[in-house]
Amino acid sequence: MRLFAFLAVLLLTSPAFAQLVAPLAIDGRVACVQGLTGIGRPQAWRAIADPDALGGWAIAETTGDTTDLHFPLCISTQTVALDIDATLRFKPISGTVARTAGLVLRAQNANDYYVVAANALDGSVRLYRMQGGRRAQLAAKETPISTGRWHELRVVLVRNDFRVSLDKIELFKASDSSLPVPGAVGVWSQSDSIVHFGALAVAPPRPRETGN
Repeated sequence: MRLFAFLAVLLLTSPAFAQLVAPLAIDGRVACVQGLTGIGRPQAWRAIADPDALGGWAIAETTGDTTDLHFPLCISTQTVALDIDATLRFKPISGTVARTAGLVLRAQNANDYYVVAANALDGSVRLYRMQGGRRAQLAAKETPISTGRWHELRVVLVRNDFRVSLDKIELFKASDSSLPVPGAVGVWSQSDSIVHFGALAVAPPRPRETGN
């Protein structure tokens, strides 16, 4: 816990607003901590060779479990923050129940976090509060999300306020005060989604976004 607190301070006070990479895959190995919210088979994240991903490696959750309440996640415990500007690069591949890429923020454990989920199957981006393993939707926006191509999901979270964008187009703003503490970032999948997660970059919010 002391290490997490130190990293949070380091991230939030780093100069020039430089982006840092939250590790997902390193040299063909999954570099984040695997977990599961909900029910179904145990998570099975794998490193996938992809020339268009950072370092030539993406990660994907490969269980193929069609249970709707099956939410595998992979958390970068090295990257902890309260306020953050995070960008996830992802490519939907397949899925019959869902085709979802999620960006996890302020994770305390596998059952307590925020997640912004982009689903190429129904063309939506949704913000959820996961609390005690139960999902509550805070905001949503319908938008086309193509399968087989890369997208960028960006979330700026400052205090209680979210700004969510996809491919540089702002989709919605939302506010929630139920998780006002620093937490880890990570990636999130749903049901039988096969998605390549290519990179997760984080930075402190810029002053104009914090209101300073």
